[in-house]
Amino acid sequence: MRRQCQGGGTDIKMKETVMGMKADVRSMKAASRGMKAAVRSIKAAAAGPGRAAGGKRKFTFSILCLFCTAVLSSCQSGPETAPMPAVPDLVLYTAQEEEIYEPIIKEFEERTNLMVKVERGSSEEMTGRLEYEEERPDWDVVFGVGIETLEQSKEHWQVYKSPEAAFITESFQCEDNRWTSFSALPLVIMYNTNVVTYRELPVGWNSLLEPRWKGRIAFVDPRRSDVYSAALVTAVHTWEKRGDYLEQFMENLEYGTLNSMQEVNVGILDGRYSLGVTMEESAQALLSEGADVDYIYPQEGTTALPDGTAIVKGCSNPDAARQFLDFTVSRDTQRILVSDLNRRSVRSDVPPLPGLSPIGRLPLIEMDLEELTREKKDVLARWNGILSRREGRPVE
Repeated sequence: MRRQCQGGGTDIKMKETVMGMKADVRSMKAASRGMKAAVRSIKAAAAGPGRAAGGKRKFTFSILCLFCTAVLSSCQSGPETAPMPAVPDLVLYTAQEEEIYEPIIKEFEERTNLMVKVERGSSEEMTGRLEYEEERPDWDVVFGVGIETLEQSKEHWQVYKSPEAAFITESFQCEDNRWTSFSALPLVIMYNTNVVTYRELPVGWNSLLEPRWKGRIAFVDPRRSDVYSAALVTAVHTWEKRGDYLEQFMENLEYGTLNSMQEVNVGILDGRYSLGVTMEESAQALLSEGADVDYIYPQEGTTALPDGTAIVKGCSNPDAARQFLDFTVSRDTQRILVSDLNRRSVRSDVPPLPGLSPIGRLPLIEMDLEELTREKKDVLARWNGILSRREGRPVE
């Protein structure tokens, strides 16, 4: 019975095909008749006086081309097939701002002829998806994520030591080669010079607790950004006075935060905020452009924690992933990082922008990665607890 049904379906399809072919033949005949009529009309016009020698040959050739075009057009059948979507050569997850990752990835694609698919989100989203999703994300590499977060999730990364690792400053290297540093990120306090007077200039993290700045501080939710969680950990770590720095700071923020560093920079630039925390690269770029801003390195000490790159264990495109990681720390890319993106290189053979002090001369705090990771977890838990109590929600 099944075979008969299948045979009947085949007969119907054959009939439909034959009917379609007959329709095509009728269309071709109609086109031929129309073309013959056109030929007769053109011949009549061409038979007039003054026809150039050789015109008949040219005329015949032109008619033939027209006829072939008509026949070919009539032979087309069926709807056009949509092109298949291109399969990427590399799937990349990043927590970077678009103005940072886009030029790097574009340069990589142009040099390697590989196509990169980018997925952007926060560091917290990355760790959540790696830990809790039933199906592991299809990423090959993660890029532009703080090394403290990469260290915290290192069981998900493939061990790989880049040939370029020998040129990376020792303090920025990963001991077990689970991740590779990309750029050093000193944190600064930037202020609007039209709003903040000379006598009000901030000197460090403690300045952010002054009542005069209540509601006037630009800061990103530390749960969304490794940069701002590191800033918060640094401020809490260096606090030596009585009271809880975190609670006082959140009160001075009026419990309001921004979504990105770009919002911080724009907010300070246009005067909506008097001051805020940002990265050295952003403050230096605005200052170089003549903006009404300036910045300081907190006197208690700051951090220059790098962001980095890691290859996902068991990824689909390991060769392309290794190629991309090598590219991020190559001398050419690190020079672009400095000259075009105002960042500090992690390579010892690529100097910073003119006018910037060598990183060894900055007031950096001493905190190992394990200690930082532990304190970050504690600070974020307390941040959530303070918000929960204020909003009347159960503390998670």
